[in-house]
Amino acid sequence: MPPLEYYRPKTLAEALTLLQRGVPLAGGTALAPNRRTLQAVVDLQDLGLDSLDISETGFRFGATIPLQALVAAAERLPRSLVRACRLEAGWNIRNQATLGGTLISSDGRSPLLTTLMAMGAELEWAQRDSRMPLAELFSLRASRTSVGLITAIHIRRPDQLAYEQVGRSPADLPQVCAAAASFGAAEQFRVAIGGYGRHPLLVQDSGDASPEAIERGARSAEEAYSTAGDAWASADFRAAVAGTLVRRVVREVLPS
Repeated sequence: MPPLEYYRPKTLAEALTLLQRGVPLAGGTALAPNRRTLQAVVDLQDLGLDSLDISETGFRFGATIPLQALVAAAERLPRSLVRACRLEAGWNIRNQATLGGTLISSDGRSPLLTTLMAMGAELEWAQRDSRMPLAELFSLRASRTSVGLITAIHIRRPDQLAYEQVGRSPADLPQVCAAAASFGAAEQFRVAIGGYGRHPLLVQDSGDASPEAIERGARSAEEAYSTAGDAWASADFRAAVAGTLVRRVVREVLPS
């Protein structure tokens, strides 16, 4: 096994230069299994990217904040967001894994990514002046384009947030999951589904809360997973459960 080059920059500018030679290292949960393929790593722990800023209007999470720090802030965060963090991984991994690393490495079975997508999370980058929607990151991941360095995640505080999942056991990653968030007295709501594929899917982003619109969102979820069969669940099962969960979470976030 070749020797591993290790760098620990003290400034963001230094880190960006070093990242031309190696990959970013935060919690290391995704990198450790691939140690034999790595030539150089750039340790981000001295850059101060682990902030947790919570206000009445929204949240700004530093990219290297451990997932457990979000669980520890449960009294100040939406309950469903904290639940998604708990379901993402066990306590030991949550203390090590970072939010930014989770965004880069997790797939469609991620409860946290599904919830963040419904919340309309936007990413702050060291190399960009504008924020990037989470869905755009998934497109970059699929094209294997270098994504650069995420420095923070911005989220508008929802009026209501709901997350539901079905799995083989309560603590297992989901076979199907759904999250919904409403904003501006239900003038806008988003719904995302997960449990399959490379990333969660946004199936509804609407200001129309009519029963017909809600049913269209559920049917969109069913169609999206109509061929989503694998070793964990059949496509028929996923499609039926996806529609059911979408209807359920939307009812939770919209006024009756």
